[in-house]
Amino acid sequence: MSILLKTDLLYTGLHDNPIEGFVRIDGNKITKVGPIDEITDYTTDAEVYDMYGKVVTPGFVDNHVFFTGYMWERIGFNASEATTTEELIALIKAEGNSLHISRPILGHGLNSDYDFDIDALEEAYPVRPVMVFNEGRTYCYMNQAAKDQYGFTEDECWAEMCWRLFKELLSDKEFARSQYENFQNLLAAQGITSIKEIGFDHYDGFTDVLKDFEDSGELKHRINLVSQPVRAGADFAYGEYARDFFSSDQIKYMGFNIMIDGDIESGGGHLIDGYSEASGYDNEMDIDYEGIRETVLEADKKGFRVALHAEGDAAVRKCIDIIEECRTVNGARDASHAIVDMEMIHPDDRARLAELNISCMQYIQIMNCYGKRENYWDERLLSPAQREEIWAYKSLLESGSRLCFGTDLPLDVPDIPLSIRFGCKRAFPEDSIECGYHMEEALTPAQILTCWTKNGQFANFAEDTLGTIEEGKLADIAVIDTNIFSCSDEALADAAVCMTIYNGNIVFEKEN
Repeated sequence: MSILLKTDLLYTGLHDNPIEGFVRIDGNKITKVGPIDEITDYTTDAEVYDMYGKVVTPGFVDNHVFFTGYMWERIGFNASEATTTEELIALIKAEGNSLHISRPILGHGLNSDYDFDIDALEEAYPVRPVMVFNEGRTYCYMNQAAKDQYGFTEDECWAEMCWRLFKELLSDKEFARSQYENFQNLLAAQGITSIKEIGFDHYDGFTDVLKDFEDSGELKHRINLVSQPVRAGADFAYGEYARDFFSSDQIKYMGFNIMIDGDIESGGGHLIDGYSEASGYDNEMDIDYEGIRETVLEADKKGFRVALHAEGDAAVRKCIDIIEECRTVNGARDASHAIVDMEMIHPDDRARLAELNISCMQYIQIMNCYGKRENYWDERLLSPAQREEIWAYKSLLESGSRLCFGTDLPLDVPDIPLSIRFGCKRAFPEDSIECGYHMEEALTPAQILTCWTKNGQFANFAEDTLGTIEEGKLADIAVIDTNIFSCSDEALADAAVCMTIYNGNIVFEKEN
């Protein structure tokens, strides 16, 4: 059965404003886009959906997600209700009794406001590994057996340190498959039809699960794979194998994700003018820029796309310099190398992004992580001039840069209406919209949709088949239940995706 959507808010991505019209889908292709007065000629054999008052838009691209992190955040039992050591140990024992004795005991959601006695855990579990992570995964209540087996500690338990644990979890293909089913259902409910998925090293065999989803027709979004070197340097032989094996319009291998600096708020971001709290201090990390440069040059030479994860303006400038050298040494090509996160960028560097065809993948929902303005760290660490470099969305677009968005899921779950609040109002979630943060960098709803759709597909070399609603393109479409272009702030707060179409199939439909 063909699908036909009619609406007064059709956002094709080809114009700044929505139009009244319809879209017809046959198979996995958009076969007709037209004005509403022509609709009767195209309703034959089609299931017609009346979407008046709702925005019909190209499907959204989350250009920075981490499935393993999503799985990790939800693994094991929920420890959030434990306030005493006795309560926590009781939860651990209940979880352990439900598992085979050979399995480690895992939990999540540990409340960091309480102190839990580690000696009690060692006494209860001297041999079997136990790990209970707090919500931000900045701390893990764990015994020595877990430290010995998995090679991380309670205070150094970020994702890259936990690769041995991830490898073990992903080796259970049935478990990994069930987790990915939940993951893609979550994304479908948010209108996400394409992602850039990050996996450590060789993905620990998880790509077999993804291939099974594709072969069985069960995928609900397109996947652009990138490897993040963790255990060793970038493995170009694996990259060449994966690029040949994953080259369909549903799963593609792109290249490598490379970490540069750390969080600015923790002192790890590399800043040109340093931190205001400490004169002359610009970064606490020992960044191997020369090693990064060699890796990126070789990756570019072999035709891979690299995504460089940088926060501070000095780290961003280094990334731009390296990408510029790629062009000089290896020759110009449509590489679409990317800089991810990019919390700060110096004004002198913005035009260079467009000149070098660099995709800017920013976290437009990052304000959601701080709750309110007073929780944000900028005034404590940065000068007034430096603060003007933060989240420079409008300046980037005006410089001709390709701005697109990601969430760093599990850092946050993509929510396009919510991102419009942050991008247009620049207000932290608990603050009034009159308190916009550097409103000179605010965007329009149309610009935000373009970054989530058209620009995101350009970044993944898919602009010829995706990203806009045009005849002949693949049918990836999202529908938002509210007129996000002109609704009240209250209505925007309640807006949500009500339908997602992926590859011509409805993969999510909200009840009522």
